[in-house]
Amino acid sequence: MLHHAYDEIYELDNPVPRWFNVLFYGTIVIGAIYMAYNHLGPGLRQDDEYQAEMAEAQAAKLRYLATAANAIDENSVKADAAPATLASGRTIFAENCAVCHGDKGQGMIGPNLTDAYWLHGGDIGHIFKTIKYGVPEKGMVSWEKTLSAKQIAEVSNFILSLKGTDPAGAKDPQGEQHEESGARAPAK
Repeated sequence: MLHHAYDEIYELDNPVPRWFNVLFYGTIVIGAIYMAYNHLGPGLRQDDEYQAEMAEAQAAKLRYLATAANAIDENSVKADAAPATLASGRTIFAENCAVCHGDKGQGMIGPNLTDAYWLHGGDIGHIFKTIKYGVPEKGMVSWEKTLSAKQIAEVSNFILSLKGTDPAGAKDPQGEQHEESGARAPAK
């Protein structure tokens, strides 16, 4: 007990536990080392760490976007007339589609792809869906497991670019006429 009292209340002489003092003074030492290393030495300051993390996040975003190209489906595919897209689509068409649709899309076993008449819709979404799922009852296989979504989008855009090319020996029109406004008229 300490020798002073106030209103008959005495203060006990209980020292702070040794483990608490070690912990307390240890955090002071660690703080001093952190300050010396990060603010005076070779370590990164907070704003430098932020810049490094932002660069890492940008690289991760670019990696994701590279893989997100395969997240395309019939609802999200967009028409793209870029020369690189059409060139890639032309190559895929020549390797996979020309056997049934002809080298110029004029139609052989499969329908003519160069006129305005379509059996399953003539916009980019319908073309993508037809290629992706196929039409088994008419002999067209599903390309979903063979081609990536990006490749299907590229060949779909190439097929759109064939409209109006009128190659020699083209097959007669089949299906309904597809107009840009969305109006359709039956084939003759």
